[in-house]
Amino acid sequence: MTQDRRPTADTPSGRRLGLIWVFAPLAGALVVLAVIFHIRGWGSIPGGSCGTRAQACTDGTGTLIVLGFVCTFVGLITLILVLAVLVKRGFGVAHLIALPLAGAVLIVWPGWQFAQWLRGPMLDIAWTTPVDRPKEARVQGLWVTDDGTVVRGRPDALVAHDPRGGERRWSVDAPVRMSLCSMSDTVSQGIALVAYARHEKPCESVAAIDTDSGRTLWKKTVDADDLRFARPQGGRVAIDGGTAVVATKDGARAFGLRDGKPRWSYRLDDDCEQALVSAAGGRTRIVEVCDPLGASKVTARVLTLDSGDGKKLRRHDLPTETSLSELDVISADPFVIRVTESDERGLDAVLAFGEDGVEPVVVKRIGTDEELALGTAESRLPAQAGLKALVHKNTLIAATQTTGEDVPQQVSAYSLRDGARQWRVKVADSWGAGVGSLAVADGRIGVYVDDRRVLSLDPRTGAKQHDHGAVIDEVGLEIGSDVQLLAGPGDGWTLVNPDSGDYPPLLGLTPKD
Repeated sequence: MTQDRRPTADTPSGRRLGLIWVFAPLAGALVVLAVIFHIRGWGSIPGGSCGTRAQACTDGTGTLIVLGFVCTFVGLITLILVLAVLVKRGFGVAHLIALPLAGAVLIVWPGWQFAQWLRGPMLDIAWTTPVDRPKEARVQGLWVTDDGTVVRGRPDALVAHDPRGGERRWSVDAPVRMSLCSMSDTVSQGIALVAYARHEKPCESVAAIDTDSGRTLWKKTVDADDLRFARPQGGRVAIDGGTAVVATKDGARAFGLRDGKPRWSYRLDDDCEQALVSAAGGRTRIVEVCDPLGASKVTARVLTLDSGDGKKLRRHDLPTETSLSELDVISADPFVIRVTESDERGLDAVLAFGEDGVEPVVVKRIGTDEELALGTAESRLPAQAGLKALVHKNTLIAATQTTGEDVPQQVSAYSLRDGARQWRVKVADSWGAGVGSLAVADGRIGVYVDDRRVLSLDPRTGAKQHDHGAVIDEVGLEIGSDVQLLAGPGDGWTLVNPDSGDYPPLLGLTPKD
């Protein structure tokens, strides 16, 4: 009679053999986790390198790579020991394969999901548009229609792109021997305004464009002059409901937005010059600077007109005494402007105009512990490139920098009811990286950081949707500086390169699996 020499479960050898049934699947699971962590870890390094000003790493890149090596060594050593014991105990090939394989199969799905969560969010460049020709082409302004179509204004043309794939929907060339010199800052009823000028001539040819088709609805020529503070987008032509407002040499004229019929006109005082116009919410605002002969100071003021009939409703004298060195519209509704006097001890602030008759709320550009990064006339680019301040629901949200920072690494929010700061959050961690641009998308504030990250902030609290934001997985493709972030379809984003002759004009970003 043959005696069974295999150890029973209650003997020391039996208990050790019982552990094999645990460690064999565990070894298989560790080896698979090592593979997953290596794939996710090394695959989360865009272009092969990160952690610099030019390219950030995802939140969990380092952790994934470390875990990948740990699981590699521990898993392989455990697997070798387990297989050696199984062979010594006389187990067949089926057991040698089945036990580790069982653990490997069971861990694949949860391990992949855990690695994705640990890695942090990433964005794929889903599509790009071809580089513009001629190479000198530069974005003058942007419109975004109700269906998300992005319309770029170049000196020589308007070009509309589909927001889901970047395909060109339509284009309109500038008139012969003319260049685009101004665009309205908004679109209303599917119509926007554009102005053209001949070489070294005033910006006086105005046209209304149907943004669905690119069709020109009407054209007008006005008696225009150079406006010192008007930018290619904003300050010269504006839209409010069904009214088109155009700055003229001596004031402003209004036309029917759809038919171009004259509606009203406004004439400045003789000692005043037009600075810029803005219109929204049933109100047209004209900022003018008056310097009467022999006067002891220069007067700057905001005139509020009814957009429907041009009736003068209100006048606000700005708290300035010298000429202005900076004047810019941050928001048309509510009306928010940035004003800087030439006097270095004069006004340098953001002014928010609320209800008619109420004095504007003042937010100083330089406070005791931070500075609003609004740029200067020399550094600001045309259009919305690098937009670092916006208004969302009576809140000014701006890129800011604190003492010791060379670039803005914070985003702060200020109430436009009392000027008090509501929150401040640091969004840039890499040395030298700063806030590139801001955008509003579906109730969230999008922040593009120039180390290739996009964050989503809660506009009420500043809370980050993710710890450090979604990293753009950029491989072999350059993104220019001063790009503008726009909301894209779903949870995606669109980047607009102002230097469209050197880089793809548009890049579509989608969340990476």
